[in-house]
Amino acid sequence: MKQWWHKIRNSVDFTVNRDPYGFSVDTKPRVTFQRWFEKLVGKISMPEDQQRHLEELSKRGSIVYAVKYRSQFDYVCTALRLHQLGLPNASFTFDMRPYLWLPRWQAFKLLIYHLFHLVRHGCFPNPYNDNYYHRKLQEGESGLLFLLGKKGYYKRTVLVGNDPLEHLLEYQKESPQPIFVVPLVILYRRHPGKERGGNGFRPLSGPADHMSAIKKFFYFLGGYSHAVLEVGEEVNLQEVLPELSENTAQRRKQIFQVRRELTDSGEKIRRAIVGPTIKSPLELKEIILHHPRLETFMQRRARSSNVEVWKVRKEADGYLNEIAAGYSHTLVEVGERFLTWIWNNLFDGIDVDRESMQKVKKVARDKTLVYIPCHKSHIDYLILSYILFRNNLFTPFVAAGRNLAFWPLGPIFRRCGAFFIRRTFRGSKFYAEIFSLYVKTMVQLGHNIEFFIEGGRSRTGKMVLPKMGLLAILIQAVEEGFCDDLVFVPTSICYDRIPEEESYMQEITGGSKVDENIGQLVKARRFLKKRYGRVYVQFAEPLSLQKHLERYRGVEGKMRPRERHAMYRDFAYRIINSINQASLVTPHALAASALLWSSQKGVSMAQFHEVNRAFHDYLILRGVRFSNTLRNYDKCMEDTLLDLEKGKLVGKLKDDDDDLEEEVFTMDDSKRLMLEYYKNNIIHFMLPAVFVSTSVLAQETFQFSVAQVTEDVDFMTSFFKFEFVYDIEIPTEKLIEGVLENFEAMGWVKRVGGNDEPYQLTSRGLRAANFFHGLIRNYLEGYWLVLRALKYLQKSPYNEKDFLKKVISLGHKGLKLQLIERPEAISKIIFTNALKYYVEKGAVNKKQGELQAKDKDVEVYVDAGNRVLVHHFSKQISRFMRLPHFTLQ
Repeated sequence: MKQWWHKIRNSVDFTVNRDPYGFSVDTKPRVTFQRWFEKLVGKISMPEDQQRHLEELSKRGSIVYAVKYRSQFDYVCTALRLHQLGLPNASFTFDMRPYLWLPRWQAFKLLIYHLFHLVRHGCFPNPYNDNYYHRKLQEGESGLLFLLGKKGYYKRTVLVGNDPLEHLLEYQKESPQPIFVVPLVILYRRHPGKERGGNGFRPLSGPADHMSAIKKFFYFLGGYSHAVLEVGEEVNLQEVLPELSENTAQRRKQIFQVRRELTDSGEKIRRAIVGPTIKSPLELKEIILHHPRLETFMQRRARSSNVEVWKVRKEADGYLNEIAAGYSHTLVEVGERFLTWIWNNLFDGIDVDRESMQKVKKVARDKTLVYIPCHKSHIDYLILSYILFRNNLFTPFVAAGRNLAFWPLGPIFRRCGAFFIRRTFRGSKFYAEIFSLYVKTMVQLGHNIEFFIEGGRSRTGKMVLPKMGLLAILIQAVEEGFCDDLVFVPTSICYDRIPEEESYMQEITGGSKVDENIGQLVKARRFLKKRYGRVYVQFAEPLSLQKHLERYRGVEGKMRPRERHAMYRDFAYRIINSINQASLVTPHALAASALLWSSQKGVSMAQFHEVNRAFHDYLILRGVRFSNTLRNYDKCMEDTLLDLEKGKLVGKLKDDDDDLEEEVFTMDDSKRLMLEYYKNNIIHFMLPAVFVSTSVLAQETFQFSVAQVTEDVDFMTSFFKFEFVYDIEIPTEKLIEGVLENFEAMGWVKRVGGNDEPYQLTSRGLRAANFFHGLIRNYLEGYWLVLRALKYLQKSPYNEKDFLKKVISLGHKGLKLQLIERPEAISKIIFTNALKYYVEKGAVNKKQGELQAKDKDVEVYVDAGNRVLVHHFSKQISRFMRLPHFTLQ
């Protein structure tokens, strides 16, 4: 028996010498059904940039994670997930013994030892008295502490006992390496919670901070696929130490402030992920309908219309039903899975700029955001919401056109956070008041908003001039005190190719826009059979509205309507410029620019690469960002040309058995229009070089005048004010100077002297100038066609629709007669913008007229009779085109 006992003692460790305190686990927590549970925990997402950040911190010092509430289940999920990711694991805890997650024999030994210790000494072993935590940190292990909790509260505040933070600061005095306390948040569901009328507040599947471990387990089972683990900005105790007071009471206050900072950081992370609590539709209606401003408006409307107030309220209620979103987080989660399948079928991938995303996440923790993406496709808002959700950010409420409210998509969009807006508020002042108050109430409640500042989708590929309506409402929300500040996030969404190519071409060439309907939804299935390359998402630097308003502080109330509109417009143009600057150069946009620089029906491979390289190298010199695919330039261009050929945007001429002749890419007239769309995706980057090149070529001398270039650029900037958005912060002289410096670096111009002609164009520069100038010839031809069509207005007035038909017809004749060279010049959008400019300058008059078929008055255009102005514009176009027949008498 004695030998048997010694054998057991030698094979089984009965001691607890390794860890008599029981606050640590060896490698990872042990749970029942380990493999199955680890698979579920493996679904918890953690951003890659935060993983890298933790790895960097672990190299610099020790890490202690800070969780808000004491929780056994939070600990085991956190420790397991960190272990799976290969990150510094929370192998020990402060003030919580993980008996449940230890091997059974080890847990049993510890329990017996702790019970004997309790009987003998009247307490459990105290790790604070024996520098237990100090040794753990010295051994390079990471720990976890809880910021709040009943037990910790009494220890720290009532009994003034051991405080983990104070203990760590004491150790930091001895340690040469910093200790980083990292706030950590784990969410098992991302539901923001709802409020139900009549039952008070009741969170539905929202954050569960005070649940028991068993309840949390079932809660986790219900939403593990969308569970989130995130860390906030760390507190370096080495930096805190010098600021600590020697006075005990004062030092405890300072430590309390550190704890509050860590707690607030965790709350900010939670806010960015789940957003504010969702009000029930009824409660939201009550808030809006009982707003004092609206009450006054409805009373006045009832008196002026001589109806009872309840009828006016009923009308307001109907407007709210038309506008308001009916958010369903469950549907958002289902939508995320469905969209993953859609994107995998449509695109080769979605590239998100992680650095800019991190800036957005940081701002989202403190501020209410307004996302403003460019609008190139119907799927823009789906992609943005999808990206935000996948990166642990609450999806915004999206302002959608009322045309998208058709069944069945309308109800789905509404449940996913879309609220609907009419195309125009004209004649609907009451509706405008309701809509304005709805938006202001949403931002007051802390909900993020998304809207398209361009109004509708861009049919040309470049940014459309901003619409002020919704932007003005949001600016007023801050001015009127609905919220302290709004941070605008300009967002660029670029596509290699877009699904709406064909419909855009039809509209540009004069076709009518087809309203969205269920028939289009059925036909959309064919898009799933095609591939559209990659999608690129970039966020610009967030813009604080309060910082913008500070420029006008003290004069807001004194502003006239025109001055206030100018303030709104200034901010809108800043947003548009930010989107333009955040956009990327994609392979398809670069290739389209190289194919369209001339009017030739075909481009040889050598010529294509010469032009493409000129554009590519110039943009690199300018510091423009390129898509990752363009890092391997040669392979990328080869693949892009192949894709354009497969998509039938270009043809290819070459005999398979002919090795002597190089490939020639051909373009039909209709395909040039499609390529024009992609060229316009990056034309804003090249526009300064385009204007300068056009002026230099127009002077028809190698040693050109900079003063003349300045004059010409000023003219073209004004002439195309309705086509392009410019950076108003950069003066013309500085813009030209920057272009010429780049041209000099490229070897396209060289310095030969001073005064007004310091540069000389080189032979290479002459070719490059022609490449850049070719990008704007279709716009010059389009504006000239409108000038030429003014002869029709001399005979009789035309409404806009009929006049544009005349210009389009004239354009087709001019193309056949070779008066113009570019098929892409025949664009209804270019003609509309040109007409708008000529009206503004006085070459055309707009007035109210009568159509024979209708009783109401419509706007018609008539010739202003200003032949001098028409001659001036046509002469300038003729000079830039270097073709005398463009001058009109």
